[in-house]
Amino acid sequence: MENIYVRLARHTKIETERLILRPVTLDDAPAMYEYASDKENTRYTFATNTSLEETRNNIAQFYLASPLGRWGIELKDSGRFIGTIDLHKLNLDMKTGAIGYIIHKAYWNKGYTTEATRAVIRLAFEEIGMNKLVAVHDKDNPASGCVMQKSGMVFSHEEPYASLDKHEKGRLVTRVYYGLTKEQYFADK
Repeated sequence: MENIYVRLARHTKIETERLILRPVTLDDAPAMYEYASDKENTRYTFATNTSLEETRNNIAQFYLASPLGRWGIELKDSGRFIGTIDLHKLNLDMKTGAIGYIIHKAYWNKGYTTEATRAVIRLAFEEIGMNKLVAVHDKDNPASGCVMQKSGMVFSHEEPYASLDKHEKGRLVTRVYYGLTKEQYFADK
């Protein structure tokens, strides 16, 4: 039986109405650096990039070294690279995984992240054969939770004192978890 990675290898490109999800390349570094170097944009995700070289290194380490289940988000109409979405923390035996995303703040509140997330959820359940997906956000970032809800995910629980904030010294993070099982997904179809 084929595993998740073999199935993901068949879906390196996903098209939606307004987006193309495709492999991230080193050519995307300037566009990624534009949002990865912005503290507001990276507030709840990863350490803010301090140079274009750091962004290139991150692309090589995270997207080129392990490309399956990781896509750049590109606008169909302009070809502009605006963010990334990942299907990660894959468990081959349980057929579970997590979804994570970041998008340039100039494209917030336009439905792009929800559109990309729905496409990855559809792929995960309809093509890959996943059993369950989860997504997590910082409680202080409710907009990310709205994306999860609009994408069909269901609130699971909160985890107080989950970690220390990477950007604000001394702040304790409460994580909010959402999930979606294959049964829930197909019941809504």
